[in-house]
Amino acid sequence: MGKWLKAAIFVALLIAAGYLFGDVCKQTQQGYEPLLALSVRDTLRLTLWLLAALGAVTVTAGLVAALVRPLWVCLISFALSALAMLLAWELEATSSALASLYFIASAIYAWGVARGLEERLSFSVRPISESQSTLLMALIVVACGSLYLGYAAHIEEEGFSIPPALVNVVMERVEKEIEKRVPEADREKVLAEFKEGFEKGLEGFVEKTIRPYEKFIPLALSLSLFMPLVTITRFLSWIPILVLGAIFPLLTALGVTRVVTEMREVKRLTIE
Repeated sequence: MGKWLKAAIFVALLIAAGYLFGDVCKQTQQGYEPLLALSVRDTLRLTLWLLAALGAVTVTAGLVAALVRPLWVCLISFALSALAMLLAWELEATSSALASLYFIASAIYAWGVARGLEERLSFSVRPISESQSTLLMALIVVACGSLYLGYAAHIEEEGFSIPPALVNVVMERVEKEIEKRVPEADREKVLAEFKEGFEKGLEGFVEKTIRPYEKFIPLALSLSLFMPLVTITRFLSWIPILVLGAIFPLLTALGVTRVVTEMREVKRLTIE
């Protein structure tokens, strides 16, 4: 198997990971629905898919950044990955800007890995680990941006409203309190009066207090998820490095890669 064919396989893996991440971003764009519906299962499923896509991009990016040379070929590989992400997501201005952010961050990441490996006397995954945070941060921003796009479009079309799931939670608690405190003969009447007053008060609160600022709500929702995602990815950031640390020796054992020893001339300035 030729050198360029092997490199093409690694690039193809990166492109596939980019496509997967774009597809998850497409799902995340509708992710406000399970969040507003307080659906723990759907939210957890989407979060796991997002973490899996982040891991896939991080591992394949590490392979390409470490093994594909020259550097301009590596950068083209990340550009193709960004394009695949966009094709799986949607071709529009905002998503294109987010995909461009991913490419810029990945270019900085690839350059940092290449420089780190060049400065080291022996191969190590440490330069990948040191540059990984830049790539992960960009991916998290893209994911949060996709959530913002979906909810912002929803508010623009239908306006803001208190999630029915949240209203139901409040009503269930009130019903339980009414059952405890109000005689059975009066419960239905008291509950009906409360519902009527609650709905009117909620509608007035939304119109007077929230409606003027509703365009900022999608941004607030996205920012509220940004720090938890950063915390989770920092806690799990050792996993891609561990995977890469196992893959590189395996590739050498299979003959896909080989260790090259170079003799370099070193010049130092000393006092005579």
